[in-house]
Amino acid sequence: MRLPDPLRSRAVLLGFDTFTDPGLPDLPAVTHNVDDLAEVLTSPWGTALPDAHCTRRRAAAPTAGLADLTSIGARLVAAAEEAEDLLLVYFAGHGLIGPDGELYLSLPGTSSEPELVAWTGIPFALVRRTLANARADSRVLILDCCFSGLAIGAMSTTASVVAGQLDVAGTCTLASSPANRPSSAPVGARHTAYTGELLDLLRHGSGDAATFLTLQTIHEHLARVLPSKGHPRPELRNTHTVGRLALARNRAHEGISDPAAMVREATRLERLGDSAGALRWYQEAAGAGRSDAMRELGRLLERDGKHVPAGMWRRRAALSGDPVAMHELGVGSWRTADLAEAENWLRKAAAVGVPEAAEDLERLLRRRK
Repeated sequence: MRLPDPLRSRAVLLGFDTFTDPGLPDLPAVTHNVDDLAEVLTSPWGTALPDAHCTRRRAAAPTAGLADLTSIGARLVAAAEEAEDLLLVYFAGHGLIGPDGELYLSLPGTSSEPELVAWTGIPFALVRRTLANARADSRVLILDCCFSGLAIGAMSTTASVVAGQLDVAGTCTLASSPANRPSSAPVGARHTAYTGELLDLLRHGSGDAATFLTLQTIHEHLARVLPSKGHPRPELRNTHTVGRLALARNRAHEGISDPAAMVREATRLERLGDSAGALRWYQEAAGAGRSDAMRELGRLLERDGKHVPAGMWRRRAALSGDPVAMHELGVGSWRTADLAEAENWLRKAAAVGVPEAAEDLERLLRRRK
């Protein structure tokens, strides 16, 4: 699990809130979607992209570019050529199905007439082709629009792979709704339902998630939360390791000051398979004097092959009065034939109520006679 390299990554955020066609209702929340997602992607606590690497249609200057197919295409192609680590493309707005059954993304002047959709919208096939030709190791597409689930099939069909030379292992598509299901844009809300929950997770984190909010973690969280609130279940398609790429650190784990809470957090993260996060909190708790954290820190370091610091932390745990560490140190000394040291630690562990230590001490004393 890792965050992308900000200097080698690019993001293009597209969203349109007003439409000339009466058949396409305005979506006031979309402007907030784009602005607030850009804040997360460029914040030091988020993805930390330089502002110049996050292209978006700004609310303060909505007519300055990214308003027509030509300008959008130019920005997407440029980002695809520049990005080496992560290329993220986000779209919020109306998604329409053309007479050919393909997905089209709405522009301000898009027509809702079925025969005109293909002439006035952004063909999703163009976005797909641009992603297919991108240099980036990881490519991420987030679609918050009606019928956005169609993008998953379009991105992963064999024909698309052959025609676009798409590296499927580097492509991850997150869609706000399944095919033929409208996404939700609650009236009066600051954000659309999908992007609102996405932003809430990135800004505040989740106590159920690990240290990094990976694409897989993000999707699993949204797939639980959105249906529970009556919204469509989002969809995800990723292959191999791109789903382990993170967009932000989990802010729910920031600010833990109680050493006992640090140990609990480390234990929880280790149970989730987040060894790096567990190591961090064991270190914090050990530094605050928790002998059990010292012992667990030694165990993790030993598992990673770092025998010298592992032994140091185990000894510190024993010296700090941790009964389990005392017993482990006694057994370890016995194995290395340091019988005096073994007896010393086994006696101490037995004296504080470790039954296994009392049994080992009895066996040791019998052998020494």
